[in-house]
Amino acid sequence: MLRSIRFKLTLWYSTIVAVTFFVVGFATYQFVSRMLNASLDQSVTNEVQWIAAHMEKQDERQESAANMRDEIQEHSRFSPLKEYVEIWDTAGHIFYQSRNLTGDTLAHYLIAPPDHRWLLETPTNFRDHDIRLAFNKTSRASIYLAMPTTIVTSALSELLNILGWMGPAVLVLAVLGGFFLARKSLSKVTKVTEAAKRITADRLHDRIPETAVDDELGNLILTFNEMISRLDASFEQMKQFSGDASHELRTPLTVIRTQLETALNSKVSPAETKMIIARCLDEAIRMSGTIENLLLLARSDAGQVAMKADRVDVKELMVQTYEESVILASQKSITVTLQKADPVTVQGDEYRLRQMLLNLIDNAIKYSRQKGAINLRLVREQNAARIIVSDNGIGIPEADLPRIFDRFYRVDRARSREMGGAGLGLSITRWIVEAHGGTLSVKSDLSVGSEFTVTLPVSG
Repeated sequence: MLRSIRFKLTLWYSTIVAVTFFVVGFATYQFVSRMLNASLDQSVTNEVQWIAAHMEKQDERQESAANMRDEIQEHSRFSPLKEYVEIWDTAGHIFYQSRNLTGDTLAHYLIAPPDHRWLLETPTNFRDHDIRLAFNKTSRASIYLAMPTTIVTSALSELLNILGWMGPAVLVLAVLGGFFLARKSLSKVTKVTEAAKRITADRLHDRIPETAVDDELGNLILTFNEMISRLDASFEQMKQFSGDASHELRTPLTVIRTQLETALNSKVSPAETKMIIARCLDEAIRMSGTIENLLLLARSDAGQVAMKADRVDVKELMVQTYEESVILASQKSITVTLQKADPVTVQGDEYRLRQMLLNLIDNAIKYSRQKGAINLRLVREQNAARIIVSDNGIGIPEADLPRIFDRFYRVDRARSREMGGAGLGLSITRWIVEAHGGTLSVKSDLSVGSEFTVTLPVSG
């Protein structure tokens, strides 16, 4: 439970909401505190400035002290905030004192000595509450004015109370909301998991139901289905490969067994026995070649075949292979022509490149008619070398072109067996080309001929 993604998502969501609420609440408290204190200071300052300015006007109009006291008292009575007012004249006597200061004096609560023209302090020992005290010394008098800080502290206390009961409520809602969102979000994952569990090696045709929403989960399901499709195709290829390999190996073994059983017959002459042994040897050689090719492809799939990285003169290699192909093609009276051979050097394995060329030429010879023609070309185009092997043979049907490089795939199985092919030559050829960083393509027209093109990067 504690290790589940649902629990972790709920915990993270709740933690983020709680931290966010704490940060916002703390910032709000600090902001409101500064604003209220600034407002209180402004109120105290404005009141002191009003009294100082009013006393100067009274002096200019030469009004009586009694009249001045009445106006200050009248002004204080209509003030929205509670005020403590005390005015001392230059002789050191109290000129005016508000009634709420009876028996007390603000001058006793001034922390700094009153030798400044302006002071703003917060005495904490005034009666049963704190006050914000302003002192202004003019040429006419010393003015003390204070307001209780309870207007600030009470508002802040109320704000703390609100935040205090909102905090647990927000946390509970965050936990419930996080659990609900995690459950709702992961419910689809649960369905995907259950669907994935039902898909086994025998049910690779099944797919996870896709959603109409293009979100992360939808992309994940799409990726899973694509992966299953690739696995399905791989399993089908493995089954096909196993069946084809078994068939390819079973046929020569059957021939060998049949021939050996015939040889055991006492009526078989020595000449016939010798012929039977020769046939068995041919089948054994064919089977050995098939097994070697299978092992080569298996090692290449596992990355266990090391390719050399030598500088290979492709023109020289092409000429040597051409000379060998002339001998091979002579058995079917096929003409082989080296039409063009540009000087080209590539980085690679000379043995494998020779094997690639011989495979292409051997394939062209097998599927060319008697007295046919095969053309070889080596062309350098910018930074690429193109090796082209074309023939005027039977051609390949368009429907079979995408699969001719698959292992054991043959367009005409019966004719391929007569020609000695196992359907692995083109697969090995493509592997060699791709191992050298090149590409292999084919163009073919039925009953017209085929053209294979190898493109390799040049080294200089």
